[in-house]
Amino acid sequence: MCATLCDHGWEVEDMCEVLGVSRASCFRWRNLFEELGTVAKSPSPLVGRTRRITRALMTAVEDLFAEESDLFFDEICTWLAVEYNITISSSPLSRDLWPFSKNAPEDCI
Repeated sequence: MCATLCDHGWEVEDMCEVLGVSRASCFRWRNLFEELGTVAKSPSPLVGRTRRITRALMTAVEDLFAEESDLFFDEICTWLAVEYNITISSSPLSRDLWPFSKNAPEDCI
């Protein structure tokens, strides 16, 4: 949008006021438009596997383990379903919990 308005003679301050954005946003959009032909940012190359469990839930699971350290994954899955309304099978749960395990190798964390 900024690139189009700029091409039509608009001043940066006017564009920012009308669009309700900062000068930095206007310049960033213009640079993106000049580089990519669109103001849509390209996807980040740093994409990894998404976690099914948030850090807050991980803390809750850690607290659960502190109380009952002999739990099986299916018991944790049931607990997550009852307490937090989260449905997850034991396989993805184990993948999400492994990097936070005390037994995980350093390069997994």
